[in-house]
Parts: sequence; C-alpha cells; structure tokens
Amino acid sequence: MCEAEKRWLEVKSKEWEAEGIRKGIKQGIEQGIEQGIEQGIEQGIEQGIEQGIEQGVELGQVLLYKTMIKNGMSVNEISKVCSISVESLKRVLSN
Repeated sequence: MCEAEKRWLEVKSKEWEAEGIRKGIKQGIEQGIEQGIEQGIEQGIEQGIEQGIEQGVELGQVLLYKTMIKNGMSVNEISKVCSISVESLKRVLSN
C-alpha cells in the first residue's frame, strides 16, 4: 500500500470513528429521554393513585360525619368518637 492510500485510510478511519461516536451519543440521548419519560409516567401514576386514595378516605370521613349528624349525634359526640377536634369537625362539615 502506498503512502497516499495509508493516509487516505487514516483519514477515513477517523471519520468513521467520529461518526460512530456521534451515533452512540445520539442513541444514548434518545434512550435517556425514553427512560426519563417512562419513569415520569410511573411516578405520575403512583402519585395519582396515592392522591385518589387520600381523597377517597377524606370523602368517606366527611360522609360518615354528615351521617352521624343526620342521625342526631352532636358535634361534641362525633368529636369524641372519631378523635377529631370540634373546630376541625365544624370546618369539615361547613364545606
């Protein structure tokens, strides 16, 4: 192989190597974005479920308090039975 061919091969090898690096970086970025999106979705679902459970429990408590009032219990009685302050109970019932 002549000197010109060796030089040409060296230049091409560096070009191919640089192209491979660029492709690797691009692929790494794309995979990172995909993983980030997947993690974000999973976290969003988990948080949504937790919030839904919390809201459901709160709603259940409010309905219980209102049912107790309808059945003739006083705010003080409900406060004692349910371990909630009178102030908090009044606030909940007023909403």
